[in-house]
Amino acid sequence: MYRLFLALRYLRSRLVNLISIGGVMAGVAVLIVVVSIMDGFQARVKRTVRGSLSHIILTPTVGADKLPAFTVLEQGLKRDIGAVEAAAPQVHLPVFHEYRSRKRTVVAMDGMALHQMLAIGIDWQRERVVTELESYLLAVFDPKDPFFHPTAVEFEKTTCLVSRTFAENFGLGTRGADGEVVHPYGAMRDDVTGEPLRGDAMRAAATSLIGQEVRIVYGVQKSEGGERRFSTNSKNLIISGVYDAHDAVEDNTRMYLGIGAVREMGDVAHEYLQANVRLSDYEQADSIKKTMIGVFGDKFVVETWEDQKANFLRAVNQEKVLLVIVLSFIVLLGGFIILATLTLTVVEKTRDIGIVAALGAGRSGILSIFLWNGLLIGILGSLSGLALGAWFTANVDGVKDFLKSAFGIDIFPPNIYHFRSIPTVWDWPSVLMIMGGSVIVAFVAGLLPALRASRLDPIAALRYE
Repeated sequence: MYRLFLALRYLRSRLVNLISIGGVMAGVAVLIVVVSIMDGFQARVKRTVRGSLSHIILTPTVGADKLPAFTVLEQGLKRDIGAVEAAAPQVHLPVFHEYRSRKRTVVAMDGMALHQMLAIGIDWQRERVVTELESYLLAVFDPKDPFFHPTAVEFEKTTCLVSRTFAENFGLGTRGADGEVVHPYGAMRDDVTGEPLRGDAMRAAATSLIGQEVRIVYGVQKSEGGERRFSTNSKNLIISGVYDAHDAVEDNTRMYLGIGAVREMGDVAHEYLQANVRLSDYEQADSIKKTMIGVFGDKFVVETWEDQKANFLRAVNQEKVLLVIVLSFIVLLGGFIILATLTLTVVEKTRDIGIVAALGAGRSGILSIFLWNGLLIGILGSLSGLALGAWFTANVDGVKDFLKSAFGIDIFPPNIYHFRSIPTVWDWPSVLMIMGGSVIVAFVAGLLPALRASRLDPIAALRYE
């Protein structure tokens, strides 16, 4: 009992012990926050990318005359590949969004600039089953058919779905019917601060965009007399819906149209240029992919969504490992502080050690006193770090917003990290591993001073000045 009592007494007697606890707390808190953010980033990337890309993607490698009709392909997938739930066709067409800009660049003529995008033609009824696009919709004119708008029907125009990010960046909805400026920063941003809207205000702004027009420019290749000719066309599209897939970079360069409209615009001979496949169990994706290659490999390139984003996912995982390794040195630094602190404590308490030994405490008893001291520092520091890390993880977006508003520091810009909010995932096994590692470091750091104290000669210790 005296071992724990003396360990607590020594722990309270020196301010430097509190510094040691603070060092362990800082290391544990930082590691918990970093691991939570990186795990959240990985989970958000997988959820977002999987939702827009589907589980497996088939890309044709043959001409339109050798490509099976989509219904035939879909039936073959369900017949020969048992785990396939549904499939959806897509046609892609590179386009440019034409917008007014004050900058004079190579692609800006007479105040009009071009922003490169990808028009994705989809079959809505199939797409809504295969991907998560339906859950991303913020506002549509007709929920049953997001590409319907009465103005488009009346004037025979094409409709499209644009993203919230696209609307924010290009100030859609800045002018009313009379041409007067309605929102200086665009409908999706606050009129005073210019910051993106959130919650109900954001959804209301998205609804206000429906029925407005965006202008695109695109190229068409045609073969005439054995020669390829390239021509450009332009079209005004009516916005029939606004979506938010939470990927700030990809959303800024994508718009969705009906598959027939894109085929007609681009004069595409293929019925589809990509087939998205949804599986009943994604855990079997690798084996199903091999089966698909064996069945359809002569006509398609078969990839999972992770194959298409392999470099990005690998980079995220390597960043997590690198950050954990680098930040672990904070915990090791805390260990060195504990080592130095307990070494000084042993020197200062040499006479006390002699008295305890003279009263009958053995070497193991004296060893236990200082081992308990190091262990208590590790436990208290880890628990404090757990509390601080949990608070920071729960309020990380608030901290981000405070730093931006108070100091103009944006620690998580969406154009770099893809997301508007900082994603986090609380993983107890990882948290407990961090805390356990910190306690072990503290215990080992206290071992050398404890061994030194246990080896002191009681008589010499009593005479120590």
